[in-house]
Amino acid sequence: MIRQLLIASSLLALFLAALAGTASAQMQASPEMRQQAIKVARACRTDLKTYCDGVERGDGRIAACLRDNAQKLSSSCRTALSDVMQH
Repeated sequence: MIRQLLIASSLLALFLAALAGTASAQMQASPEMRQQAIKVARACRTDLKTYCDGVERGDGRIAACLRDNAQKLSSSCRTALSDVMQH
């Protein structure tokens, strides 16, 4: 489960970068990816604020923060991340 969270948090960082428009032109997010990113962002909102509030976006720092705090994440956040891994 922790391994899945680590992978999923990396995907979340990619999704969030794509949503924010900071991804390169080569990394266009599909509508499905955007929907998944929104779902994860909503489910993990409190966790991101609690554990990653001061973390600067970019270069995988948010994903690293989620990985560092994987065991502390709420069940709704873990579920959303797990759902992303199944798609």
